[in-house]
Amino acid sequence: MSDYARITNNRPAAAGQTAGRSGAKTGAGFGDVLKSQADQSAAEETGAGAEKVTDEDYRTQIKEHMEEMIDRIRHGTIQPKIAIGAQEYTQEEWKKLLEKFDDAEEELQEQIAEEIEKLKEQAEEEQIAREAAAEEEMRSGEKKAVDSLPQYVL
Repeated sequence: MSDYARITNNRPAAAGQTAGRSGAKTGAGFGDVLKSQADQSAAEETGAGAEKVTDEDYRTQIKEHMEEMIDRIRHGTIQPKIAIGAQEYTQEEWKKLLEKFDDAEEELQEQIAEEIEKLKEQAEEEQIAREAAAEEEMRSGEKKAVDSLPQYVL
């Protein structure tokens, strides 16, 4: 809606009419515009009153939270939190996190050790198989060499 239409009639012009003509036909004048602006101001003030109520509610909630925090500090049930990156941890939470990390790391090291042991066993088996194959090949090579010698009759 254009500013001109808002001032002259406080509503858009009908299709095919200009804003000035619609105001002249309906008899809307400057007094009507002032009255509508006064109504809007009253409505905004009413809305502001509702915001004050919510502001007071927020204030009471914040005050209650502050009182809870003071009670926790007095009774020693609250622990300081240390910011690490984007998160905060108390000392107990940090210890639990480190224990979980240590457990996971130990488990990973055990799995790696098991995998290395399996690979060693496989390598030993392969080495034994290669040695047996080489020994078998040598025996068969000696036999062939003996068989290939010329036979002398004496």
